[in-house]
Amino acid sequence: MVRSSITELIPEGSLRRFLHRQAGGRKLLTVAITGAHAYGYPHDESPLQLQAIHVEPTESLVGLHKPHGTDNWVDEFEGRAVDYSSREVGEALERLLRGDGSVLERIMAPRQLVDGEELRRLRMVARGAVSIRFHTYYRNFCRAVLDDWQDKRPTLQHMLSIYRTALTGIHLLRSGKLELDLPSLANQYKMRELPELVRHGRQHGLTPLPAKGPSLKMLVRLSALLEDSYDASPLPAEPERPELAEEY
Repeated sequence: MVRSSITELIPEGSLRRFLHRQAGGRKLLTVAITGAHAYGYPHDESPLQLQAIHVEPTESLVGLHKPHGTDNWVDEFEGRAVDYSSREVGEALERLLRGDGSVLERIMAPRQLVDGEELRRLRMVARGAVSIRFHTYYRNFCRAVLDDWQDKRPTLQHMLSIYRTALTGIHLLRSGKLELDLPSLANQYKMRELPELVRHGRQHGLTPLPAKGPSLKMLVRLSALLEDSYDASPLPAEPERPELAEEY
């Protein structure tokens, strides 16, 4: 599937203005293009999703009023729906060592708006942090969706995001590698239903799913596969090079 370039989703000048505004004088170490546009299942109304890691100025960190560790912004910017989040680097690395998959994904995502030595160093840290601990993040994610299914039934577009996350966790536990592309994951794990769902989702992605049916059964199947992957995982029990995060 052909991925949209960033300038097809939002003009370059508009993107620069948005990042300048959101950074607010802070240094951005990484800004990953994530979500449906990057992972292979976009809908016409899918927002441009950006996930960043930033450095707070020293004076902010030592002041009486500590800055928030996260920056979340979901709205329209110059005619384009944008879903932006950023974490302070110290908090991000702490979460990474605990096995937070969302931090690993924003560092290792292949499509980045900020490139250079800082991103290279962050990726070295991330590779040294990969361990079986990430199972908890992906397991809890699946369980939360299953627990809320009756009250918060997702749309098809949301469900594709859930499948992608579960399969990313499965692949990470089995191989130690991060794969974020849903069509590629579906092919590797023989999820033959997914390509058709992706095609359907481009036109009907906002359709709510029924309380019971194939979508729920597939999520149960993926949850079981995630547990099997944990049992068979070759990953170490703890991060093998936690010192890289401490030295960053």
